[in-house]
Amino acid sequence: MQIGPYQLSPYKPDMPILTLAPMAGVGNWVFRLICARLGAGLVGVEFINCRSIGLRSRKSLQMLDFSDAQIYADTRLSLLAAQIYGNDIDLIANGAREFERRGAQIVDINFGCSVPKIVEKGCGAAYLRDLDRLYTAVQRTVEAVSVPVIVKTRLGWDDSDINILEVIKRCEDAGAKAVAIHARTVVQKYKGQANWDWIARAVENSSIPIIGNGDVLDLAGARRMQRETGCAAVMIGRAAMANPWIFSGRDGATLSERVELALEQLQLMADYKGERVGVLETRKHLALYFKSLPRASELRQQLLTTTTLAGLADLLAAWNEPDATPTEDDLTLSPAEAEALAWGGNG
Repeated sequence: MQIGPYQLSPYKPDMPILTLAPMAGVGNWVFRLICARLGAGLVGVEFINCRSIGLRSRKSLQMLDFSDAQIYADTRLSLLAAQIYGNDIDLIANGAREFERRGAQIVDINFGCSVPKIVEKGCGAAYLRDLDRLYTAVQRTVEAVSVPVIVKTRLGWDDSDINILEVIKRCEDAGAKAVAIHARTVVQKYKGQANWDWIARAVENSSIPIIGNGDVLDLAGARRMQRETGCAAVMIGRAAMANPWIFSGRDGATLSERVELALEQLQLMADYKGERVGVLETRKHLALYFKSLPRASELRQQLLTTTTLAGLADLLAAWNEPDATPTEDDLTLSPAEAEALAWGGNG
């Protein structure tokens, strides 16, 4: 897959190019770097409001922390795609310049977020109801930066207003180098089934790479999406939270690999955001990493309630001799766990 000057290849010959979706509250540099090291060809920054880029708040500065950018530039391990959204086109273009200055290799514009409070402000998927405005946003951003600009979007507003083919044409004409399509409508949000047929139609009608997204839960699903649609790459979102090893062509990992990754992620997040916040934000990953393993139900409760780095490290270190077989409870998230693991998607 060619995106501007960058050429991406599959991590292994028998698998598609896999990219990490930008996810709100998830795509910090620690998790991005983990996924890149495991094989993600492109990693997405959690989407950033164009109006927050000039702010000096701790949260804004942390979201703009592209500490992994130089690693990718030096090693070509992955490409860093920083995603922006907003209702002010000038601020989007200005924000894209700041992304480039901070080391982003690609600027990604979000036209897919279906969260009502985002759409009501004229951001995200609201652009799908005004394609002239969408075109202008892409064109201005392309003119503002020297790095490639890509777009993340949806099929259309609802089943009676699917305009993805026109969206792609507008993006191409405005200078975008690729389009990632979440194969649901805005009204669907994350419900129902993703309609991959529209990804296939987009591929047939596009001169730029199409990245497929939606309902890919494992490596077999990624292969099937590429086989059925012809997409240039497959974007992995929620599935990567529980299984970042998917990027290396595996549906899961050994217990020792999970423990090793969890300990590294905890330490990096504690260094990055402080122990309290770092532990809190990492626990949702840990519960997912271990939910299908023996004795998981008992230990998941501790994973979700332990508040210190040392406590979690001790808990993981003690997890060396799990019971032989997982119970049904081990494999199911409780309502409390599901609530604790709630995440913010972006499109």
